Amino acid sequence: MERFFSQRARNIRRSVLRELLKFTQRPEIISFAGGTPDPETFPWEELAEIAAREIRENYAQSLQYSTTEGDTGLREELLKISRADGIEAELDEIVITTASQQGLDLIAKTFLDPRDVVYVELPTYIGAIQAFRAMEAKLVGIPLEDDGMDLDALRKKIAADRARGERAKFIYVIPDFQNPAGVRWSEEKRRELLRIAAEEDLLVVEDAPYRPLRFAGKAMPSLKAMDEHDRVVFLFTLSKILAPGLRIAALIGSEEIVDKIVAMKQAADLCTPALTQALAREFLRRHDLEEHMEKIRTCYREKRNRMIEALERYMPEGVRWTRPEGGLFLWMTLPEGVDTERMFPKALERKVAYVIGAPFFVDGTGQNTMRLSFAIATPEEIEEGIRRLAEVVKEELAALSATAQV
Repeated sequence: MERFFSQRARNIRRSVLRELLKFTQRPEIISFAGGTPDPETFPWEELAEIAAREIRENYAQSLQYSTTEGDTGLREELLKISRADGIEAELDEIVITTASQQGLDLIAKTFLDPRDVVYVELPTYIGAIQAFRAMEAKLVGIPLEDDGMDLDALRKKIAADRARGERAKFIYVIPDFQNPAGVRWSEEKRRELLRIAAEEDLLVVEDAPYRPLRFAGKAMPSLKAMDEHDRVVFLFTLSKILAPGLRIAALIGSEEIVDKIVAMKQAADLCTPALTQALAREFLRRHDLEEHMEKIRTCYREKRNRMIEALERYMPEGVRWTRPEGGLFLWMTLPEGVDTERMFPKALERKVAYVIGAPFFVDGTGQNTMRLSFAIATPEEIEEGIRRLAEVVKEELAALSATAQV
């Protein structure tokens, strides 16, 4: 059978992370692994009402094919949200995608040829790594600091790659409450990144799934809102603020870029489902999104606080973690020598799960890191789960110390 596969299919592999997550589904396990929103934040009653009305009264449209660009009414509602966030765009500069992951896939297919260079954060989102590598791109990791990417390191990498004749296309970043690290870029670094992109003639892909989930800190402009030269392609989603099962997201870019994205999407799925677009459109028209969002922020703020308090109470010395001001994730770094993949089965024995950090790094590092999501567990589960995880970490550090002394 192998001979029938394309070279691209032969090279692609399943995500290690996804395979490990299968082991976390047992009900007795307290899981900090998945990046799924808390179902209690879904507006299910409102969506149920809208769905019944749409199917009964508007079935000829909501159960039919949609346009590839997406439902016009939904695009108009999303443009209102974007303008309130400082992003000025027109209807022909936005396309609905079947979740952000399709947006990443379409960007990869639209811009990347084999061996093209993409600059990414270290660590960065696994779904982006998969989408870009599927197009056989060369991913170059740039260290992530507390306030965003190390831009001095980025400049050096770009210069070195140009000197070797490498062909770079874009810089991929998640500036707001990054997945996996929870880091938020400073405004100064955002401006500097745009300067670098202009100087080096590169595009910037800004992935913003967690941007609305700010529950601490001051508001920060998006890269797209600061973009004066149409260099930024902006991705955002309703998965974290309505429901991921709708699979509704959008891409904003120049008219020329969106036109190519639409052509690529026609080859992928023709259109995003009309029914889920209608549900999203009518929710945004009929309900106060900001009021709904404040409930979500309150929920995640409480859980984030509970996790940080538990980490401070139970984790041994030498373990570090981020203190995100939004999003769904917290990033933990253990002392050198600890391998969180090797430690994972021991955590499962204690009935607690996390996501290993190494798959988020494109340079093969990160073995001593892990991602913890505070989104899905209850505050009580967070307390108990961190206590169990701390026991595993302490045992691992003790074993590491004993080995070093032999």
